[in-house]
Amino acid sequence: MSNKSTTTLEIFPPEIFLEIFSYMNGYDNYKSFYGLNHRLSTLVSTYGMRYIDISETTFNESRKMFSVINCSHVNSLILSNEYYDEQIDQILDNSCFLLNSMVSLNTLMFDSIGLHTMHTLTQQHFQLDNLKTLVISFRSDLCVEKASDMCRTVLYGFCSRFKSLKYLILSASKGNEIIYRSGRVSLNDSLSSTQISSTLQRLFLHNIRINDIENILSRFPKLQCLSANVRLNRHITDYPLSLNLIACDLPVGSSKLQLLVNLLKQCPNLKQLTLYFSPKNYDELDSYEWEDLIEKYLLKLKQFTLYIIPFENEMDIAQALIKDDFLQNQFWLDRKTKIEIIDGESTDNDDIQTKIMIKFSI
Repeated sequence: MSNKSTTTLEIFPPEIFLEIFSYMNGYDNYKSFYGLNHRLSTLVSTYGMRYIDISETTFNESRKMFSVINCSHVNSLILSNEYYDEQIDQILDNSCFLLNSMVSLNTLMFDSIGLHTMHTLTQQHFQLDNLKTLVISFRSDLCVEKASDMCRTVLYGFCSRFKSLKYLILSASKGNEIIYRSGRVSLNDSLSSTQISSTLQRLFLHNIRINDIENILSRFPKLQCLSANVRLNRHITDYPLSLNLIACDLPVGSSKLQLLVNLLKQCPNLKQLTLYFSPKNYDELDSYEWEDLIEKYLLKLKQFTLYIIPFENEMDIAQALIKDDFLQNQFWLDRKTKIEIIDGESTDNDDIQTKIMIKFSI
């Protein structure tokens, strides 16, 4: 029976194995088929390594695999320090630096990476001309402020280096513990770089507050989707015109409505807009002021969600004021606007604060 099974496996055409490989992690292909015979080993090393996730694989096992496969065929790579501490550091050490050989790589993910490792990577002169998607999440025990600074380095440094990059996701932990075991990281001049990325289309910054939204809009003129925690600058009234931006998810914190208007009036083609807004006073919740913003500057808007975070212990007052105002305004009635209190646990956002939601979709 064993010989018959082997013979049956041998007569399968290459297309069958390629179909099998397409559903499997490259490391699993390697463990299952590599070394059985020359034909299967060749198929695995050439066609079975498109997608590699070694986040739960030891360094020694990973090194053994990379020593025999053809890295030029790898399309997607996931590395992580979550299961094995310093896995990323060991795999991408100078003595076995793999990224330069992955000329076909279009998706790269670093999970639970530390600041020292990330800083080292920013200093490496590797080029990934076909990279389209980059996902980086920082280790959960890092200070948010330090992680945010490194995110800016990655944002302005990598985007100018990777000429095909379209999607960038950077994530920091929401925890505030100040733990950094590798000494101080000195940020280089990539923060002050003026290079423009002509390719980046989608930028997601999770738990990272940015103070220079004007720089992001000017350096990434083809940006279509932006999700970021934004701190608006009262000294800036003229933001760069962003004609390609069609979707925004922006927690803006405590701010004046006029500062928000200064930003959004430069995004006339927005179709989807989600805001998290803490008003300075209740005058900022005037339904006619919000109507004016949309009618003047956001004529293409189809989906609008506004989360109002009221003053402490004033949820009932804020809700009553908003309902009395918005639900008597014909603009909001025509759009069948929904107003309700949202528990923080009911949203995908990590903010657990209770908030008032104002939403329409047309």
